Amino acid sequence: MATAAPLFDTSVVAAAEATVTAAIGAALNGRGAHRAVVVPAPAGAGKSHLTVTAVNEARQQGLRVVVAAPTNEQAFGLVGAIAARHCAGHPDRAVTFVPASDVTLPPRVSALAGVRVAKAKDASGHELIVGTLSKLGDAFARGDLEPFDLLLVDEAYQADSAKYFAVGDLAPVHLLVGDAGQINPFATVAGPGRWRGLPEDPLQTAVGVLLRNHPHTPVYRLPITRRLDPRAASVARLFYPDLAFNAAVLPGVRELRLTRGGASHRLDAALDTAARDGWAHVELPRGAVLQADPEAVTLIADLVERLFERGPRTRCERQTVLSALAPKQVAVGVSHNDQKDHLRAALDARGLSAVTVETANKLQGLEFEVTFVWHPLSGLPEADEFHLDPGRMCVLLTRHRHACVVVGRAGDRELVDDCPPPPTAAYLGHDPDPVLDGWEVHREVFAALEPWRVSA
Repeated sequence: MATAAPLFDTSVVAAAEATVTAAIGAALNGRGAHRAVVVPAPAGAGKSHLTVTAVNEARQQGLRVVVAAPTNEQAFGLVGAIAARHCAGHPDRAVTFVPASDVTLPPRVSALAGVRVAKAKDASGHELIVGTLSKLGDAFARGDLEPFDLLLVDEAYQADSAKYFAVGDLAPVHLLVGDAGQINPFATVAGPGRWRGLPEDPLQTAVGVLLRNHPHTPVYRLPITRRLDPRAASVARLFYPDLAFNAAVLPGVRELRLTRGGASHRLDAALDTAARDGWAHVELPRGAVLQADPEAVTLIADLVERLFERGPRTRCERQTVLSALAPKQVAVGVSHNDQKDHLRAALDARGLSAVTVETANKLQGLEFEVTFVWHPLSGLPEADEFHLDPGRMCVLLTRHRHACVVVGRAGDRELVDDCPPPPTAAYLGHDPDPVLDGWEVHREVFAALEPWRVSA
């Protein structure tokens, strides 16, 4: 009997597991030496695995644990992951969700064994609770909640420092885990610059304010991506200059196979390139256009429709036999809600309502087999802070497992190649500048995608 071909790079997986073990050990066993541990991770690194493992080991030591995340959706995911791995098969174990008054757990989560719900002020007798930073940081809502032994903050790079300050007294030791490349916290209040550069700037990331004020905090960088294959990881590394990582899955394990296309069909070259190499950068003719560019809407919708006309099938480490790609496994990522609305209508008209269409903010944390990305700089007359944000581009280009098709216009790269970056205010000691960092990252991304550029 032939030996099955290997699916994973065992050295990468082993290095990641060693990092997980070291980080959790530092948090649980080094409580006298330091108050916090930070674990930066790239997209698709398996942060939930680390989180649940930390919860398991802390509870085995008899420690009371509180887990916090920036959003309700993230908290729902944490409750589900912890219940599935920590509580399943152990009737004596439980995880308690602490909700806001108008928030309820999705039925698929609340039905899991061991899941409970309680108000924050009534959770003192509970050994393991999960909630949002806003709810757990509300002093009135939590009342006389007894302190815990370990605070675990998930998606800590999305958490602003103001919310982190509010939960800091919940436990004497903190474990902060997050994706260093995703979108940073933002404010809707006027004039947020009034705080920038201050040591306790409330709009720094939780990780940023911790490391700035406690520079000797141990940092364990997770050196793996389980979502991205080696083709995708080569581009994703541009968003993580301080984090060395490799793909867990070996080259060639994943395959996107399409039926033969028509020799004259205008979309097949882009789809064939993406299926073969994992990337395609499709460019419309240059031109300054509306934010909700009608030509881009039509092109993206046509590309998605053509993909399914060609009977896409995939195989990978999870499914080694070719199987049909379903519309729900495909997503379109955009920067603005009006772009989303137009694309949603166009795809619905083509019978593709199961394809996800969302902004980068809403796609954070999600995973798909194939993605189509409306480039943030597409057709802009000039680059600005919002569209240059490296976190937004990072999210858009790291959601896929098999292939990503980027759609823009031929003159987009000139916005960063032929013009100097716009002047920005300098704030000493502040988190990285999204304009200057975004300017450089976009230049690098355009160069990286050059081998897969296709004219629409």
